[in-house]
Amino acid sequence: MEETYGNNWAEAPADLYLPPNECTIEYANANKLQQDHPCVVRLIRRNYLFKPAPRSVQYRLAHPDAIDPSDGQSQAILEILQNKTNGFFIEVGGYDGEFLSNTLFMERYLQWSGLLIEADKTAFNQLRTRNRKAYTSPVCLSTKPYPMQVVYNATVGTLSSILEKSDGQDEVATNGDTNSIYKVQCFPLYSLLVAIDRTNIDYFGLDVEGSEYKILKTMPWSKVYVKTMTVEWNHTPEGEAAITRLMESNKFIKFGLISMPYTREVVYVRDFLDQYRQYKN
Repeated sequence: MEETYGNNWAEAPADLYLPPNECTIEYANANKLQQDHPCVVRLIRRNYLFKPAPRSVQYRLAHPDAIDPSDGQSQAILEILQNKTNGFFIEVGGYDGEFLSNTLFMERYLQWSGLLIEADKTAFNQLRTRNRKAYTSPVCLSTKPYPMQVVYNATVGTLSSILEKSDGQDEVATNGDTNSIYKVQCFPLYSLLVAIDRTNIDYFGLDVEGSEYKILKTMPWSKVYVKTMTVEWNHTPEGEAAITRLMESNKFIKFGLISMPYTREVVYVRDFLDQYRQYKN
């Protein structure tokens, strides 16, 4: 894994003090600035992050009477966490903030907060109207440990995804259909966590139609603590077994599989006994 985070990225002291006028998204992408570079964090906070709606503001939902719109993830995670209240979530692939949302029930009824990430422009505009009590960000997650711009295919709604060539380089849109195929800015997930000052996560849901394995590889797992996860695996070229090997190598246990009409996901739980094994040895 390319470990471009932490103190190792500062090749010269000047890198630490990049003037604001030189800190542009073009500079960050071209120079592949590392995940926790101050410029990257500054750009996210300034241009790619919206604050949660106040608790006093009412939700604007298409189906307000629906208690839990998730496809089983919410019930599974809350059973593991014993109906924890005031938790914190990350939902990647938040879509419109309501349809099949893994986290809306937690937020509405158990006072959770979190971060919703959605790269589809139309879906994100709908998400912003829901008055979710969570940060929202209209970006995609980078498949490399640095910011990058990619071409995004939003022609299939909930199945929208990054377009990539077989060599892993960004595919250039040639048909000019800017309504459904367009460029999107991506950041590593760790960059977003640093931007919101949150590295302790109760639930992390990852559903991005194929890039899950690459995204998980960018994470500096020693710097974050995630209790539970659900990861969609059936569109991932590497397959569920590869994802599980990766997560097991980062101190997670495969808890089980969720197979529902809209869902093929694997559930992981942080191996909290690992620290006791280390102590015993």
